[in-house]
Amino acid sequence: MIRSVCAALTAIVLLGAAPAANAPKGLSPVKADAFTATLQRYLKDQETGRWDDAYALLNAEARRYYRNAGNLASIYAADRFTLRGYKLLGMRSDRLGRVYFVRESADYLDHAHDAMLNISVNVPIGVVGEGGALRIKDPGHPQKAALPAADFSSGGVRVAIKKISYYPRRVELVVTIANVGADFITALPYGKSILRDDAGHVYRLIDTRDWTLTDKQFFEGVRLPENGQYTGFLAFETPLLGDVRRTYTLTIAPLLRDGADAPISIDIPFTAG
Repeated sequence: MIRSVCAALTAIVLLGAAPAANAPKGLSPVKADAFTATLQRYLKDQETGRWDDAYALLNAEARRYYRNAGNLASIYAADRFTLRGYKLLGMRSDRLGRVYFVRESADYLDHAHDAMLNISVNVPIGVVGEGGALRIKDPGHPQKAALPAADFSSGGVRVAIKKISYYPRRVELVVTIANVGADFITALPYGKSILRDDAGHVYRLIDTRDWTLTDKQFFEGVRLPENGQYTGFLAFETPLLGDVRRTYTLTIAPLLRDGADAPISIDIPFTAG
C-alpha cells in the first residue's frame, strides 16, 4: 500500500514505540529546533517530489535498504501517492532520538476500484543522530514497487495484477479476481498458486495465519457471483530484490465454477523489476 496507509495500518517499532493508526496519548509538544526542521525538510521533499533530497536525508540503514532514490520514489509512484499537506501532532524523545506523529493529507490510488481517493492519516516518523548529522528513520515500506498492468481472462474469470512490491524476503502482488461469467466461482488461490520468473526461479506463497503476510479472505476462499470481484494480495517468498527487470508468470489455482467438471487454472504473464 501507500506509505502513509502502510505506516498507519501496520504497527512499526520505532525508538521504543509501536504506533498504530491513531497518535498515542501523552505526546510532548513539538519543539522548533534542528530535529523538527529536519523532519519538515523531509516532508517538504515528499510534497514536491524531490526524491534525491529525501533519500539523502534518510539514515544509513534506510539508504542501504532502498539502494537508490529511484527505488524510494517508486513506492509512492506505484500508488500515485501525493502528499497534499501535514500537521505535526506531537513527539516523543529518548536517548536514540525522536519519533514524531504526523497527520498527513494525501491523494492515492485505490487499486481495488481504480479510483483516486483522499485520506487523512496519522503516521510516525523518526529523527535520529548519525555521524554528526540528523537523519530520518521512516520504516515499514517496501524496497521498491511497480505497476505491471497485467490483465488476463480465461474461462469466465479475469485476473488483474495491479501492483508488485519488493521486500527483503518476499515479493507481494496486489491482485483482482473477477467473475465475468454467468455462474458463481470460488477462488482458492492458496491451493496451488505459484509465481515463476524467466530466470528459472520459483516462488512459493507465504501461507500463514499472520494476516499481514497472508490475505485472510483469499486464504479462506472468495466466492464471487456474476460480475463480482475481490482485490487482495498474494505474498511469495523470495531472496531477490527486483533490481533486474524480469518476466514473471503468476499461476492462480484453483478457481472453481459451479457446475463445472474441473477447476480452472489461469497463467498471467507480466514484466516488472
